[in-house]
Amino acid sequence: MNRLYSHILVATDGSSFSEAAVCYAMRLAKATGARLTIIHVANVHGYVEVLWHDMRRRYREEGEKVLEEVREHCSIEGIEADTLLEEGAPYLKIVEAARRLSCDLIILGSHGHSGLEKLLLGSVTERVIGISPVPVVVVPPDFKHLKKGKHAR
Repeated sequence: MNRLYSHILVATDGSSFSEAAVCYAMRLAKATGARLTIIHVANVHGYVEVLWHDMRRRYREEGEKVLEEVREHCSIEGIEADTLLEEGAPYLKIVEAARRLSCDLIILGSHGHSGLEKLLLGSVTERVIGISPVPVVVVPPDFKHLKKGKHAR
């Protein structure tokens, strides 16, 4: 069977911005029959060694909690999804995972940053788009009709 997509990767940071992306990815995976993998990247860079172990543990626990919530949401909707918890620079880990897992689409949420804030903070989404070997779909933060309990069945 020749599908439009065979393996979709969606990134979540647990924010309301990424919630719309996850719901969109679930809907697309269900419609196309694609495999779905949800990735959370614990960004633990920049901490001195004294804080490293505690911060790493906290970020991993937070990531595991986020992924468990998404897994439960997928299960409620009858969608089977794999989850992946990585550590490092989010944009690099997302693209590395897409390559390693042979994903043919990446879905990300947009935080809606603009102007100086975007320039100072950088944008994971923009960086992924810049180096991704596959198409990237960016779901806007106000894409509310796909959020929990409101997407098509």
